[in-house]
Amino acid sequence: MKIQKTHKRYVSSVVAGLMVTAITLTGFSYNDKTVTIMADGAAHTVKTHLNSNEGIVRNAGIQLSPKDKVLSDSSTVQNGSTLTVVRAFPVSVTVNGKTRVVYTTQTTAADLANELGFKSTNYTTTTDGAIQNGSAITILQVTSRSLNTVNKDIPVQVIREKDDTMALGEERVVQVGQPGSEQVQVETLYNNGTVIKTNDLSKQVITNMTPTIIKEGTREVTTSSNVAGRASRAIVMEASAYLASDGDGYGITATGIPAVRGVVAVDPDVIPLGTRLFIPGYGEAVAADTGGAIIGNKIDLVMDSYGEAMDFGRRDVTVYVLD
Repeated sequence: MKIQKTHKRYVSSVVAGLMVTAITLTGFSYNDKTVTIMADGAAHTVKTHLNSNEGIVRNAGIQLSPKDKVLSDSSTVQNGSTLTVVRAFPVSVTVNGKTRVVYTTQTTAADLANELGFKSTNYTTTTDGAIQNGSAITILQVTSRSLNTVNKDIPVQVIREKDDTMALGEERVVQVGQPGSEQVQVETLYNNGTVIKTNDLSKQVITNMTPTIIKEGTREVTTSSNVAGRASRAIVMEASAYLASDGDGYGITATGIPAVRGVVAVDPDVIPLGTRLFIPGYGEAVAADTGGAIIGNKIDLVMDSYGEAMDFGRRDVTVYVLD
């Protein structure tokens, strides 16, 4: 009777063990999922029962460095999830005059400093913006800070608007811009009395900026048809380009209006000031400025940028005097 009971207990243990094994195997099979791993520019599709991002990547034979990160597009690994391997890259970090190379996946100097334990309340970086492989940043201790309120100009914005009632290449200034002003609260950070950084904490507009609005023609027409019936005469002139900041730097023309695109300098003995003109490739303009070197059949055109002025250079153009 004793032997019988022992036999029954043994059989029960075996059956229980087989059931656990079956359940475990069934569980692994049930939890299998297909996952895509993006690593080093290649996609790897794997089937796995693991739930750890790093474990799945390593099980797929992909090496991970200690500072590498594995990001998932879902909160938990599921069938169809995508894992992305973010490789750590080297950055040169200088603290208290000592430089070392660290590996990180952070994308900004501030985040890297925070990762290294240099919190923004007591430390700052001299580098703003994104960091990448080979970047060099300096972390300095903030020993004191000050707050000041200053007034700053808001630069004039240039807005270009397409106009299909105007010929292609024709431009017209319909609104002359004016700079605005704003009150800015500025934080200055110091390291042992030396200014290391300034931050704009808040801004309040005092005077709204008025943008310069320029209409740009989009209608496809030839030069001759564009000025047909509007031009009283045509003059071949040597054209050059200049910026509003040239000369005295104030950007005010001889007639007292701001120098903006669409304003040109002429010899008043050839073209009277105030005359409306059309210059192919530049558009409509008004003769509103003069210049010491603009004598005879010469004309100087205001451009928006230094690059545009350089591209234009010096060339002969046919200037149409409009009625």
